[in-house]
Amino acid sequence: MVSSTVNRPVAILVVEDEVMVRMIATDILADEGFRVIEARDAEEALTLLEARTDVRVVFTDCNMPGEIDGVGLAHLVHQRWPEIGIIVTSGRVRPAPGDLPKDARFLAKPYRRSTLLDELRELLGLDEGAAHGAPVLPESLIMQAPVSGTSGAAHAAGPLLEPDKS
Repeated sequence: MVSSTVNRPVAILVVEDEVMVRMIATDILADEGFRVIEARDAEEALTLLEARTDVRVVFTDCNMPGEIDGVGLAHLVHQRWPEIGIIVTSGRVRPAPGDLPKDARFLAKPYRRSTLLDELRELLGLDEGAAHGAPVLPESLIMQAPVSGTSGAAHAAGPLLEPDKS
């Protein structure tokens, strides 16, 4: 189990408007022992952050509905809660250098379970765990390829399947 110094699981806020992608990310993190809090957009994420003191990392999609996107959320989190780590993800755009706050990380979709967990452990300064290589999605679930640029079909690009290493 991934625990903080007070022996409670580390809290991660997952901000994703695509329900299936949010559920997958939440399952990955919960299976690894993190305590997961979910938000469907930046406004809900900010409300949760204002009410909580236990969130250590915000894991947010870049493209979300509402007035604030994931990059805007990352900047607000960095300004208001500089102790919170930030990982931004997208299957549609790749932030240019300087677009994200200092020390924020970018994870391109589709991502592997192990890559997400490695980024989190490194961001939190935790030792590497044992859960690597398990498939993220059932093989029958097909994910569409991400669209390059900022326009295109409205679909989600989620975690990338890893080959079964068992």
